[in-house]
Amino acid sequence: MEKKITFPPWERPLFLMLITLVGGYMNAYTYMTRDGILANMHTANMSHLGINLALGNWNAALTYFLPIVSCIFGAAFSELLKAYLSKTSLTGDWRKAALLLESAALFLAGLVPKDTASTVVTLFISFFMGFQLCLFRTCMGTAHNTTICTGNIRNVGQKLYKLAAERDAASLQTLYTFAALTFSFAAGAVPGTLCSLWLSEKAVWVCTAVLLILVLWMKKANTRIS
Repeated sequence: MEKKITFPPWERPLFLMLITLVGGYMNAYTYMTRDGILANMHTANMSHLGINLALGNWNAALTYFLPIVSCIFGAAFSELLKAYLSKTSLTGDWRKAALLLESAALFLAGLVPKDTASTVVTLFISFFMGFQLCLFRTCMGTAHNTTICTGNIRNVGQKLYKLAAERDAASLQTLYTFAALTFSFAAGAVPGTLCSLWLSEKAVWVCTAVLLILVLWMKKANTRIS
């Protein structure tokens, strides 16, 4: 009999749906409160960068270049934090501390009034979206991204083909799971838009609360495992 593989909570669909919701929420948040900028859509930023370089629009090119660089530094920082925390006496998964840090950072972003220092705030959030992107990268053994969608859309297409080829209940369940994961990004943009209209710059604190819930979830799971 084939041994059933068990995954920790942070590699299971519900946990990853919640943190992917945060990614979609933050995109809507910066769009609504920070001059229409999508903080973590760097494929589009790369295209805009190239187009504006070709047209000689240097200032416009710079506005697209800076979020890309900020995201790169955020990813590098996540690796630095991982290396540092791995050498400490921290118990449990190091990503608990990483989520606490991200939660605190997003709380600080909510203290900056709407339409004030929008570029700086967007770069700050782009940094932490790059940071988040590195924290949780698989769902049940399959690659998954929590702040960008292209690879996730590819996953859905591959699962669709598998369903068409095998036509079994397991393939159908997998397709549903990864489709839900992928579209949870768009689902996150809905409350991100509505809360931004209602709470303005403080709407980001919703994500602060969600991340804290995920930290508690991880802590409980680590306690149960140990």
